[in-house]
Amino acid sequence: MKRLTFIEIDLDYCALRFGEGACNAAAGEKCFNTKATCKARPRFVNEPVTLRFAIGTSYLPESGIDYTAACIEDISFMPATVSLGENLGTRASLDVTMSDFLYPDTGKGFDKYVQERSYDPFEKGTFWGKFRARHPYLRGRAIRLIRGELGQSLEQMETRHFVMESFQSASLDGRYKIVAKDALKMADGDRAKAPVVSRGFIVSGITASATTAVIAPAGIGDLEYPQSGVVNIAGKEICYFTRSGDTLALTRGQEGTQAIEHKAQDRVQVCIRYNGQDPADIIRDLFVKYAGVPAEYIRLDNWKAETGAFLRRLYTRIIAEPTAVDKLVSELIEQAALSVWWDDVSRTIRLAVLRKIETDAAVFDDSSILKGSLQITEQPQRRLSQVSTYFGITSPLSKATDPTSYHSMQFDVNLEAEDDYGGAAIKTIYSSWVPRFGRPIAQRVNEIMLGRFVDPPRQFRFSTFLDPDIQPPVLGRGYRLFARPLQNAAGEQEAVPIQITRLLPTDTGFDITADEMRFVEFSSEDLDNRTIIIDSNTLNFNWRVAYDQLYPAPTVNDDIVCIVSAGVIVGSQSVYQPAFDVGNWPSGCKLTLQVKGRIQGKGGNGAFINPDIQAEIGGDALYTRYPVRLKDNQQIWSGGGGGLVQTAGGGFRYGGGGGQGYLAGSQMLSNLAASSEQPGMPSIGYPGGAAGQTGGGGNPFADCGKAINGHSFIIFDGGQGDIRGPCVN
Repeated sequence: MKRLTFIEIDLDYCALRFGEGACNAAAGEKCFNTKATCKARPRFVNEPVTLRFAIGTSYLPESGIDYTAACIEDISFMPATVSLGENLGTRASLDVTMSDFLYPDTGKGFDKYVQERSYDPFEKGTFWGKFRARHPYLRGRAIRLIRGELGQSLEQMETRHFVMESFQSASLDGRYKIVAKDALKMADGDRAKAPVVSRGFIVSGITASATTAVIAPAGIGDLEYPQSGVVNIAGKEICYFTRSGDTLALTRGQEGTQAIEHKAQDRVQVCIRYNGQDPADIIRDLFVKYAGVPAEYIRLDNWKAETGAFLRRLYTRIIAEPTAVDKLVSELIEQAALSVWWDDVSRTIRLAVLRKIETDAAVFDDSSILKGSLQITEQPQRRLSQVSTYFGITSPLSKATDPTSYHSMQFDVNLEAEDDYGGAAIKTIYSSWVPRFGRPIAQRVNEIMLGRFVDPPRQFRFSTFLDPDIQPPVLGRGYRLFARPLQNAAGEQEAVPIQITRLLPTDTGFDITADEMRFVEFSSEDLDNRTIIIDSNTLNFNWRVAYDQLYPAPTVNDDIVCIVSAGVIVGSQSVYQPAFDVGNWPSGCKLTLQVKGRIQGKGGNGAFINPDIQAEIGGDALYTRYPVRLKDNQQIWSGGGGGLVQTAGGGFRYGGGGGQGYLAGSQMLSNLAASSEQPGMPSIGYPGGAAGQTGGGGNPFADCGKAINGHSFIIFDGGQGDIRGPCVN
């Protein structure tokens, strides 16, 4: 077998000629049409060239393939390792060592003016010495490893794609070394952060109530800030904004932060907001927009077909500080149970949702495994018995690894496994990508973790040989492994599900590393699960808005469920907004609301004096204009109206009590203040209304809110429960 090996490097090269046409360079020594030697950089017109180098063999000239030089001394290729649902894995590496030599500077990509020089380039310097001076900007450039046999064309040979990482200049022994990595290296934190750093800062200090801010330096608004979006001021406050020039109109204290005073020079950082998006879209955006990965490396339609078939979950996050892209993607890989890797043959980034290996998957057995090559490694350190996933981060500025930064936590444990193995094995996940009310998603993450690691997976290493009648193994794909050491309790050979995590091509076949892939089996009903769980007190809940942060767009006949957990209150911060708004839905969706806790409107404020303020009506609890099945309802209470002013002896006037609600109405006198459990009962002054009741005092009363606004849309299942307040259509 006569093997051929080539390395191709793509380089920037200017299409113009020095001082002619569009090139306005006019003086001095002529350039070499490279960026490092260009004397008119704004006029540089890139027309990339490819240099091809070869391993020298006696039969190389017979190939008929053009090459720059047969100077390759050594090639070392280390394949990537795919991480299954944990992170971005490890990068593939290509190291190429080439010898230095004399070269006449002729040919495409070299000196256009060699005939005009005052020297003979063959006698002045060496190839790699001059190459280093002309092409110092190599990181990120495309480089290819091409291997085949004599008689094949380049197109028929195997080509593996990489990007340049670094080089070592020609040394005294005349060797030049190139180090390349796979394309995911472009996402590393030392070169790619999202969002990009914003240079703007506040010109003058602003108070906690200010609604505008001017940023500097002058003109920075048009350069770096969008027309609207989200900003982080000084790492202390999140604001929504719209922009005109360098002036920001601010909506203060958003996303769990408080409006505070800021000083001149406080930084203003643009944030990234992903709101209810498919992880395929998020990862592509991070790679292409922030890591500079070429868009053609990502086949988004394939990615979304994968997530649409096997995930059907959406993710939400505001990224408030510049963060390494590889870190962001790795977190999403873990929290969505994905694998992402570089396919160096097809020059694409692959994405797969972790799932059970099918029973009809292709098999490796004694007929395809080289004798004596199988190695089995137990991995007890990977066992898990408990998984805690914190989710629903309180603020984008909160410390992501602090449990107190999250609203909720999902805990799952396999007690039988702890008893069998003699102890616990604990994992904690801090999920910045799973929003509040996403408990079913957090639970799914935990179940996947326990399904994979409750019994520690084994690692398998073996070699296969090339067979033209058998499809070669594919990195990241699932298979089944049969081998004599793999037996069940009865001693029968067992088909072990595996997924290839590392694939090294050799001259005779492949060296394979694979992980055992035991997996919790999710039903089709799980993929169609559209449940939202409200597991902590919240204000002004909009069912459709929360849904859109977690699941794909609803369709006809979707069964969509919202559960208000026992002991939880859904309330409102305004009497003019319902506590629970069903929202707008397309026709045909099947909505079921289970209120195991309470939906409660805001209590109206009691009347005040000095200045005179009228008592306030109570707020609505549940609002809908879409059919809803209300199942096993416990409590739906409207907000009580505020109490009126009472005039006592001597003509003294006293403010009324606040209405019962969540939040409760305020009142002048603090004794017996209103709460979610009682109306305000000041010692002097009319009391506020209890849930579903008007405020105390004369006529006109401050009315209570509506318990259900849209009663005709409600279908009761299991009784009406405790409804306090009027119901209207």
